[in-house]
Amino acid sequence: MTLLETIRTIERVAAAQPAVNMIVENDVFKLNACPDALYGVFAFVQGQHSGDISSDFISYNFTLFYVDRLTSAKDNQIEVQSTGVQVLDNIIRILQDEGIMATPYSFQPFNQRFNDECAGVFCNVTFEVLNTPCGETFTDNNNIKII
Repeated sequence: MTLLETIRTIERVAAAQPAVNMIVENDVFKLNACPDALYGVFAFVQGQHSGDISSDFISYNFTLFYVDRLTSAKDNQIEVQSTGVQVLDNIIRILQDEGIMATPYSFQPFNQRFNDECAGVFCNVTFEVLNTPCGETFTDNNNIKII
């Protein structure tokens, strides 16, 4: 499975979660430029990916986030964080059925000011997938200038 296929599968599975109303790719801080964010937000950031010539698997590292807005009294913080743990755990478990296996992972709750006062959780996880021949199409670069 390619990186692109893996990311599209993660996004599809996340979008199916009832608590997820918006997906942010590659930078959770894009929320700062989104005054009309649709909370709960699933976001991800890519980490360092790795492979081994002697293995049929490739490892993709991600940090997954669940973010939701706090009430003005901020009394829903633990509810948001609890929902976040469940959402991220559900996503990771469903991905296993899609052939994307996760190594052990843990959750870190947080509070963060984006455009709104928010809470949530993040999870660092490594997904291991079967490294199959690339099915992606590439631009013909026969006229590449090398300097």
